[in-house]
Amino acid sequence: MQQTPQQIKSEQRSMMWTMILIIALLMGWQYIMAPSDKKAEIASQEQTEVAAVVESPAMIEKTVVSSAKHININTDSLSGQIALNGGVLDGLVLKKYKQTIDTDSPNVVLLSDKYFAYLQWVGDAKFPSESVDWQISNATLSQETPVLLSWTGVGLKLTRQISVDENYMFTIVDTLENTSKNPISVALNGTIERAASEIKEGRSSVHTGFVSLIDNRLSETTYDKTEKKTISNKTKGGWTGITDKYWQTIFIPEQSDKVEYTNKKTDDTYFATFQSEKQQIMPGAVLTKTTYLFAGAKDLDLINAYQKTLNIPKFELTIDFGWFYFLTKPFLYFLQWLYALVGNMGIAILVFATLLRLVMLPVATKSYISMAKMKQIQPKMKELQERYKDDRMRLQQEIMALYKREKVNPAGGCLPMLIQIPVFFALYKVLSVSLQMRQAPFFGWIKDLSAPDPSSVFTLFGLMPWPIPSILNLGVMPVLMGLTMYIQQKMAPQPAGVDKTQANMFKFMPLIFMFMMGQFAVGLILYWTWSNILSIAQQKYITKKVG
Repeated sequence: MQQTPQQIKSEQRSMMWTMILIIALLMGWQYIMAPSDKKAEIASQEQTEVAAVVESPAMIEKTVVSSAKHININTDSLSGQIALNGGVLDGLVLKKYKQTIDTDSPNVVLLSDKYFAYLQWVGDAKFPSESVDWQISNATLSQETPVLLSWTGVGLKLTRQISVDENYMFTIVDTLENTSKNPISVALNGTIERAASEIKEGRSSVHTGFVSLIDNRLSETTYDKTEKKTISNKTKGGWTGITDKYWQTIFIPEQSDKVEYTNKKTDDTYFATFQSEKQQIMPGAVLTKTTYLFAGAKDLDLINAYQKTLNIPKFELTIDFGWFYFLTKPFLYFLQWLYALVGNMGIAILVFATLLRLVMLPVATKSYISMAKMKQIQPKMKELQERYKDDRMRLQQEIMALYKREKVNPAGGCLPMLIQIPVFFALYKVLSVSLQMRQAPFFGWIKDLSAPDPSSVFTLFGLMPWPIPSILNLGVMPVLMGLTMYIQQKMAPQPAGVDKTQANMFKFMPLIFMFMMGQFAVGLILYWTWSNILSIAQQKYITKKVG
């Protein structure tokens, strides 16, 4: 039967809205979930997260720092240096982490003369500047041996003891003595400087930039928010610093102090600072301040230990758990426990997906039973669609009557699935923030579960290395994921009220998701694919059982 102009126009309108829906879905997914640099991030990820380039720091001159004498740092986890000129921590290497998966890869460099941290005193007295050398007790800082720096000025004496543990926590104890005959007003300032030129901030599933605890609440500020304005907040205690995906540099002042936290950009440099409220030191009096500086890897167990032993409030929030914190944190703990148990992060992900599927079994079963019943009445629905194809209102009435007679809930297959959405987003966040995922191998060609699948279907896995667009650089795991999505789609009934044009468009969804997810971490693709396989098996069993 030939279509009327109204029918043709209606189908064209349906196709247009379907395309808009798919495009909106893709754009929304990319904005919320996708890493900013896709596969390019893998080649430069560590350099992006490592040292940045500082040009013309406002308070510490680059030429002075680079030519300064240094105290060497050597512990089980760190090596580096502290400049005597200004007491700047301008070099720090993480011994336990490599920049790439290559066996001869150098270690991750966290701090350098291009991304550094320092403490200084400010007030109505002359304090040691960047051009003044501190006197030192010994030339090497280790986990067993702290160093003592001292400086004597006019009417003022300052000593600074720096110690570091076997991990990433520095303890800085300043003792300030007023040797003059007049009161001195002073404040302690801690600054972290980082250049803009090396920061490749984009859309990411994990927050990078400034992070602070203000009034016992987490404050996250992206770099671009400081492009046009300085952001300052006054609070009591808390902490502040700069965080990357896997590493961070955080100052923790005394929790009894009133402080002001500031995030800003000056010229080409970002600053994260804290400054304590001014205090007066009377003649002959001594003021002591203890400041902690965390500079290292975002290991959840370690950060929780610091939170407990050093009484650092909500220090665990330096790890970006996302909106579904109540799910993400226990998921991360459980995944780490599985990893310790089985010794392979890929296997831990498969076990996790299986156990999660078992927990969600009642919800999924209701969904599949509803879908199976919907599939049973598909012939009757097609008959109604053919009979009332020219009367959409009557068609909807008859379909609703059919649902009532057959005791089928059309939303029964959708509503239970909505419960699983927070679970998926939480797990995605877990796989994004887990330090154990970084450079973790699985089997075969998968050497890093935090990176996209390195295989390429369209170059015959490297046998035909012709240049192809990055969107076509598709690995084996995304293809398997797309195949499992296609099988699931074939097993599901066609939704009511969807015409042929819309149905044909939705058939492309597995293909679209296959390319869209191709640039995501292969660990997430592994989870999704295995979860789809379990769903297919469960759905097939329930469909057969329902008959």
